[in-house]
Amino acid sequence: MSATGPPDTTARFCADFLAELQRRGVSFRRAEAVSGWGKSTIAAATRGPGLPNVDLVTDVLAGVGVEADDVAGWRSRHERLREAHAPPAEAAPPAPPPVPVAPAPAADPPPAPRRSTRRRVEIAAFAVLVALVVGLTTAVVVLADEDPAPTRTVVVQNRVAIGRGELIEDRTSSYLATRPVAYCASMPGCKIPGTDVWSGATFTAVCWLTGEAMTNADLTSTNIGQNPNVASSALWLGARAPDGRIGYISEVYLAPSYRGGLGLPPC
Repeated sequence: MSATGPPDTTARFCADFLAELQRRGVSFRRAEAVSGWGKSTIAAATRGPGLPNVDLVTDVLAGVGVEADDVAGWRSRHERLREAHAPPAEAAPPAPPPVPVAPAPAADPPPAPRRSTRRRVEIAAFAVLVALVVGLTTAVVVLADEDPAPTRTVVVQNRVAIGRGELIEDRTSSYLATRPVAYCASMPGCKIPGTDVWSGATFTAVCWLTGEAMTNADLTSTNIGQNPNVASSALWLGARAPDGRIGYISEVYLAPSYRGGLGLPPC
């Protein structure tokens, strides 16, 4: 990776990733063998347009022999790009101007009464209590003003396009995967248990990433090329599983209005 030159971009990151593999003479098939990521997923990560999954990049680079310090540098570079693509935080509204208070008319102060030591201690304790209450109130207001990370509720469309125009419920369920790869359920530890869903179910999506290209079409059916319901995409959404982990689902298994990234940040 070059430390100088023009400002870093997602396209440059992907191109440098590809160049590193080519410089070492590593094919996508070889990268698949040493990293556990699918070769088509790795190839998509070198093309963009989105920022690829950081675990994919670092797993592949470590697997092909890149030094640990250099792999850490790639991860830091990915983090900087991800932060640069995050939506800007909204500025807090300006504080209202103070309300002027008319000064009280001057008067000769009455003679100060003598106060006992106990009275002075009570007044000091009350002042400390007031300060604590004001501080806690301010902290609550500041926390309430912080914007939470953006999320979107998405609707599952677990249907397969068949023939000239059919779109029918798939005989197997959709689910969240630990990696954005096809046929995840056939790989040990890839499918997140307890996330099976059918059409009409919802997930809370929190981010997007580029993964393995998927389609909802039965490519063996007659006249499938004329079916307007066919969807093909390498974009996946990250969504929360019931246990709080983030799993991935291809956007081809979502209703059409919930595809395209939805303005969510990269994963």
